[in-house]
Amino acid sequence: MNRWKKALTISILLLFIFLLAGCNESYRELPVDFEYAGNSVSGSLVLPRNSQGPFPVMVFVHGDGAMPYDAYGYYRPLWNRLAKQGIASFSWDKPGVGGSQGDWESQSMEDRADLVITAIEVLKKRTDIASNQVGLIGYSQAGWVLPLVASKSEYPDFMVLVSTAINWMDQGDYLTKTRLTREGYSDAEIKQEIERSRKITKQLFSPSSTYEEYLQYDRTVTDQGAKEKTMPPQRFQFVKLNWRSDARESLKQIRSPTLAVFGGHDLNVDISESIRVYKKTFKESGNEELTIKVFPEAQHSLLKQKYFKEIVPGIGFIIKFEFLGKDAFADGFLDFVAEWVEGETEKNQVGSISYSR
Repeated sequence: MNRWKKALTISILLLFIFLLAGCNESYRELPVDFEYAGNSVSGSLVLPRNSQGPFPVMVFVHGDGAMPYDAYGYYRPLWNRLAKQGIASFSWDKPGVGGSQGDWESQSMEDRADLVITAIEVLKKRTDIASNQVGLIGYSQAGWVLPLVASKSEYPDFMVLVSTAINWMDQGDYLTKTRLTREGYSDAEIKQEIERSRKITKQLFSPSSTYEEYLQYDRTVTDQGAKEKTMPPQRFQFVKLNWRSDARESLKQIRSPTLAVFGGHDLNVDISESIRVYKKTFKESGNEELTIKVFPEAQHSLLKQKYFKEIVPGIGFIIKFEFLGKDAFADGFLDFVAEWVEGETEKNQVGSISYSR
């Protein structure tokens, strides 16, 4: 236990040093809190240092998990790179995390999209932000959120999808398969586990289902040799709200230029399926402004696969990232995204007509 406490202390210290070293190079942060669903959301606006606004802005939308506004430092190298191009960034602590009130695990993807829309509307009222140059960048689970924003609003002016999936159930099957394959289970065992997981989902996550029913079923299948950990009640609630998520319909509503970025070694998302659906859907909807980029040596977080092989990040992951900083990312990723965003902002200079519908 003491060994883990020591590792955690070192990790936190290294993270603090990393943040101090990195956050003052090209940008400065301003606290920007806002209200959503009766709760205060703690946000941070990252503005280019030594530049005059109004600035284009990228709104960062988290993936899964209890994420603070900077995703434990993961966003900062990209914030720094965008700031060098004169582009601001905005992010917030998820509800119930850090300074934000509420509970992120009680949110549906629709709720998450509404929160993003609220954040955009707050930004568009600011004099230091160019109101017709508001983009979105979303990671992993945000692949269900960003298309919903486009279907429910006039936003964004452009968007970046990073390592995003199409269907919740299919993504879960793929994640289970890759995890169990790495752990040495046979094809037959993996197939059985996927079938069990789908059965749980369909039987026990209906609107009327209860956590007690889930626990009763889980105890039974655990006795039968099931290999998936029992989820806590908060996670049960979140899955119950979101397991039917599928991006296909809302993808049809995207009218803005879109960049989709993937890692060739993604163990969490079937990137070939995501790419296939994006190409098909954008073509059918008449949106020709889709750019797809695969970084062959990157993993799910667009970090170098040779250093980061974890499916679920832990303390070791954070320590490695702290030491490597921007060099943790796949070669060219930060530059490619920043330059693509800069190109889109140049199309929407202040005073021009916004691309949004």
